[in-house]
Amino acid sequence: MSKVRTSPYRQTPTPEGLKAIEKGTLDYFDTEMYANFNTEVLEEYLEEKNRRDGFGSTTWKWNQMLLGLIIGIIFAIINQYVGLKVGMIVSGSWYVAYLAAMALRWSPGEVNLSASASTGASMVCTGFVFTYPAIYLLAYSTRYEMNGTYLVDSSLLLPNSWALAGVAMIASILGGFLGCLYFIIFRRVWLIEDPLPLPGFEANIKLMDIAGETSKEGGMEGAMHSIRLVGISTAIVMLFTFLRDWPLLGTGTNDAAGKEIKTSILSRAGESTSWYEAGDLTVPMENSLTNYTWLGFGLTPMMIAIGWFMRFRVALLVSLGTFFTWFVVTPLAFHYDYPFYFPLDASYHSVTQFDYPSIMSYGYVARPMAIGAILGGGITGLLKMAPVFKTTASDVIDIFSGKSDNASRKDYVEGKGWYEWPISHIPVMLLVSLIGITLTFSTQFGFFPSLIFSLVLCLTTFALGAIAVKVMGETSIEPVSGTSFIVLLMLVLIFKGIGLSESDTAILALVGTTVFGGAISMSGTVIGDYKPGLYVGNRPMHIMKTELLGIIPGTIVAALFAGLLSLALARGDLVLYAPQANAFAAFAQIMLGGQTPWNLLLVGIIIGVFMELLTGMGTAFGLGMYLPMVVTLPMVIGGGLRDYWESRFLDVAVEKENLSEKQRTMRLLNTYMIATGCIVGEALLGTLLAIYYVLPLLMG
Repeated sequence: MSKVRTSPYRQTPTPEGLKAIEKGTLDYFDTEMYANFNTEVLEEYLEEKNRRDGFGSTTWKWNQMLLGLIIGIIFAIINQYVGLKVGMIVSGSWYVAYLAAMALRWSPGEVNLSASASTGASMVCTGFVFTYPAIYLLAYSTRYEMNGTYLVDSSLLLPNSWALAGVAMIASILGGFLGCLYFIIFRRVWLIEDPLPLPGFEANIKLMDIAGETSKEGGMEGAMHSIRLVGISTAIVMLFTFLRDWPLLGTGTNDAAGKEIKTSILSRAGESTSWYEAGDLTVPMENSLTNYTWLGFGLTPMMIAIGWFMRFRVALLVSLGTFFTWFVVTPLAFHYDYPFYFPLDASYHSVTQFDYPSIMSYGYVARPMAIGAILGGGITGLLKMAPVFKTTASDVIDIFSGKSDNASRKDYVEGKGWYEWPISHIPVMLLVSLIGITLTFSTQFGFFPSLIFSLVLCLTTFALGAIAVKVMGETSIEPVSGTSFIVLLMLVLIFKGIGLSESDTAILALVGTTVFGGAISMSGTVIGDYKPGLYVGNRPMHIMKTELLGIIPGTIVAALFAGLLSLALARGDLVLYAPQANAFAAFAQIMLGGQTPWNLLLVGIIIGVFMELLTGMGTAFGLGMYLPMVVTLPMVIGGGLRDYWESRFLDVAVEKENLSEKQRTMRLLNTYMIATGCIVGEALLGTLLAIYYVLPLLMG
């Protein structure tokens, strides 16, 4: 008798569901399908049903893939701006792809494939958002000067050269492929045998259910209405952002190059008050309160929209780190007149020696603590997953040794074609990635360091990728930042140990972490497309093919715009908080030069460990410590508005108008479309502004 596997996530099947499964009458989107999510019985049944019927239910069509790719490429640009602006990426591409597919009356399976193409193209940019800009900060930003010099040599960077962007692009494509293919090993284990819950995926299933009904009933009007909402909100927010940020009006003063400095319309209108500056409502710097803290509210529709998606509780949890920084750390630093090392003049200074103590406390006391909290939370999260990793390693060994059912499954169905992408391609891709990444990096950094990096990347993508997928499946949040800090730490220590220069060590370690971030992001992204695909009848082969296709254009666009946005960020042309990029830059600087504030890092690590054990969000808490109040407060307001609207208006309408579940979902989806438009509008205008600032540098 075989041993029955246990799982904390597997639900108990319903009697009606078991009867329908035994009779073979349970179909996609039946009521009993919804009632039996994550029971294993349903997933095993649908796996066999898809293997039998999936070859005819959904076809892979280039026009549908191209639509998803176009949407994903646009969001690859948008996600970079959003990530640099607020430190997180919102998967708005899925909603837009869904609406476009529904408007074209595609089936649920076709919606799933088109949306998978969009997520594959849009999410591979993660490493270019979180890590890559740190290289430019260390090469150009005066905040990271050390005794009048910069840690990173800018000869490989824009506007001098595209060399580094090309290296990162090619390596990220290979790393993304590797991250995707690794999931083949885990698909049956974590979606069929021990199905991970992936909280929130039910909404995607319901939306595809609605798309199926629309394709049959011809309900085009609702889809077009939602698309119009996206367009209108995008246009309104772009106009507002243009008035807030675009340098249109002359000031009568010139910069060091003799060029007239210009300002935006809202900045000119706000010159009469000290409470407004660069799009933020803030307490004036001359106010004595700023000795202790810096309070403000950013006029940013994007953050309100992100808060709307999160809801109040999650938005508040993410913001706890920010509140801790500005209500605890900076006031205490001023009260005790804390001395810190100032790299600009290589001396120690007390907080009160500066005009704006809270800003200095934030930069040189709270930020090192935040880095420690990110590390502490990330490492603790990984240690908490140690039993899972042990189980995963055992599963992988069983797969390749032939002890698991996974090894005996038939990837190819005779007379029909491939059901699953063959697992035998993983070692081939591993070898291709190892050779390709080594040769690519060798063009700039030499063979031996490049080979070491390739080995570390392949091993960590597999080991940490398994954990990232598990965490993603449990919480719908992928620990990219926490695991990336582990990789950065490993690479810096290795490259310092083999004698690389500080500049080469910083560049190679940060580019390497960029590639890792993209690879691990794809490992977590595919589970979000595979799981809905199981319930709508799609073959895993089609989904993997779609994801791999999306990686190529998504990475090319990400590498291009990452250079433009990073240069504008580092030169101060764009006001982007870039919390992860600043954290990676500061951590690299701490390890490679200056006076390392080990005491602050240690305190931060303790805080991160404590918050991870208390809330399970230690890394998010650390990132929150990095954000100013002007960013997080709009997010909390947005989450509060969502909860208020649902309780005060939506739930009341459900009772008074007797709305069906479908009607309630569509009304909620309308708000998602408005929120998506807010994100798209501000991100698009911000990207155009970055091009406006950077293009003259490239042309010159």
